[in-house]
Amino acid sequence: MKVRPLSHWMRLLASGMHLLLIVLVTLRGDFGKGSLLALPLFLPLAGILRGRRYTYSWASMMLAFYAAGYLSAGYAEPQNKWAVFGIATVAALEFVGLVLYVRFLARERIAQGLRPS
Repeated sequence: MKVRPLSHWMRLLASGMHLLLIVLVTLRGDFGKGSLLALPLFLPLAGILRGRRYTYSWASMMLAFYAAGYLSAGYAEPQNKWAVFGIATVAALEFVGLVLYVRFLARERIAQGLRPS
């Protein structure tokens, strides 16, 4: 049985959470507002699905705004707080997956004797 490196699992986590976040953000608001909020998430989609380290690096900065925005919306709208906190959790899990993918991939490349970039 082949053991997969940790970067593989973080890439799967980040990719899955990114696709789920696009769906949840689109469905959260009415179609127009949700689509407008989800539009920036399509910018890093190709790089995330291909596993490009540079895309993972800058997309993590973008995800911090989504997590913070949905956390503040959860406190502002107590009637919808669990749904909004769920979306914030998905954004936070994607953020963790993005950051750990870059870190684990760099360490794996160093262990193989390659440059980390």
